[in-house]
Amino acid sequence: MKRSNFIRALLAGSALVMSSAAFAQDPAPAEQPAEAQPDTSDATADAAIQQAQDLDDAQAKLELLQAQVEALQESIAQIQAGQAKSTPTWKGAPELADKDSGFTFKPKGFMQWDAGWVGFPEGDQRRGTVGGINFANLGFNSRARRLVIGAEGSLPGGFGYKFELNFAQATVGYEDIILTYDMKSAPIQIAVGNFYPYSSLETMTSSRLGSFLERASFTDAFNYNRRLGIGLQLSDKKADSYLVQAGIFSTPIDDISVSGSSLANSFTRTGWQASLRALWTPTLGSTRIHAGLNFQHRTANLEGQQTQYRTRPLTQITDQRFIDTGNIASKGDDTLGVELAAIHKSLHVVAEGQKVWVRHAYTPGEIAILNSDPNDNNNSSGTGYNGNPSFMGGYVELGYYLTGETRGYKGGKWDRTKVKKPFQDGGWGAIQVNGRVDYVDLTDDVDSSSASLAAPTYVNGGKQLGYQLSVIWNPMDYVRFMAQYGHVNVTGGPRNALGQDLSEPVNKREFSFDTFAVRAQLEF
Repeated sequence: MKRSNFIRALLAGSALVMSSAAFAQDPAPAEQPAEAQPDTSDATADAAIQQAQDLDDAQAKLELLQAQVEALQESIAQIQAGQAKSTPTWKGAPELADKDSGFTFKPKGFMQWDAGWVGFPEGDQRRGTVGGINFANLGFNSRARRLVIGAEGSLPGGFGYKFELNFAQATVGYEDIILTYDMKSAPIQIAVGNFYPYSSLETMTSSRLGSFLERASFTDAFNYNRRLGIGLQLSDKKADSYLVQAGIFSTPIDDISVSGSSLANSFTRTGWQASLRALWTPTLGSTRIHAGLNFQHRTANLEGQQTQYRTRPLTQITDQRFIDTGNIASKGDDTLGVELAAIHKSLHVVAEGQKVWVRHAYTPGEIAILNSDPNDNNNSSGTGYNGNPSFMGGYVELGYYLTGETRGYKGGKWDRTKVKKPFQDGGWGAIQVNGRVDYVDLTDDVDSSSASLAAPTYVNGGKQLGYQLSVIWNPMDYVRFMAQYGHVNVTGGPRNALGQDLSEPVNKREFSFDTFAVRAQLEF
């Protein structure tokens, strides 16, 4: 080593100088030979050289050790990063995420088990079919309301997906099956697949998070179902203060044709729907506001031009419907809805109203002409009317958390409520009480020139007024128990023979009954 040679030469030179100086100043006695004097110059130089070499070796070893430590730290960091990618987080179910690549995957699902009682009109428990109602399907019943399983996640480049199937009642139902694209540099999201058209707050909110066992009756009566389509969403991604949604859709993925056969594998899916929804959703102080409008334009399948409006009595414990228009021969309908809601701490209030206008209802004469051409697929088997009927529905609701929670809200719909004191941590969970008045009117006089209360001048689908109370207990975020009571009053409609006073006109006859149902729900 150059450095060692230099030190060796320097020390050797210094020894010679010191030795010469000593010889000049203090000469050895004459009687002692010079070679008898011990010469320490080489030993000193060798010791100095050895010390320098030892220092070099120690420095080299230190540098090697430091390099090894740094390499080990880098290996540990890589192992930790790999573990972070492969170790799932828990959000009700395990979620796998690789943030570097943009991939995430989360299995999901929920189960709802219902049981309850649908009372007999005015306490009448006769057997068989009475007034068009199968009494055997009233009373006590239980069912698996939903058994949904699927997955959701994200893909690189801003893409996302959701896939859900419902296996309740030993059949396969299609829930949300969506591919999305989120423009990170713009407030725009695009969705393609099978999902709900943008129609109302109740419809857009998941059935897992509603205030009652079923959505408001008008959503059932006005046929709001998932459809195949494409949607565009413009939103405030930071403050969540506004939302505009627009989409165009085909018929439902499991639509049923006039003959009763499924259109799932058919190529005659000629019906379509256009939807538009606009919301203003700011937070003013400690109050969250929801105000909006929605509009639907729906066209029936050309091979079966008809629409039908009907609903069940506040629960799906029974398949019986007390109000029903039957099939109305028409080209389609248009619907306008209003949405209003507010959340203030533990209190929420909400009201929605919708009106549907049947578009081009065919007269009996027009139906005969429509169905007369064997070479034309356009036809209808619905009832003809002399005018275009319109119907309405809506509800008003008030709810309160007794345990201090605030109802969750996000993206123009109700969201999950975070339980403050979960049951497993020694708390009571979240307890919520709700009240609702629910109304649907499926009657209309389409030809005032006649006093008849039957087709083709009058649509006697009936009116249903429901008073509901519910109690919801969430012991933790992903478990829910519900109990619901409802009192139902029906006026007119196709079941008017159940009325108390049969001397009344068929559209004025009234009867009432009570319902009670409970639900256990688990999400993952």
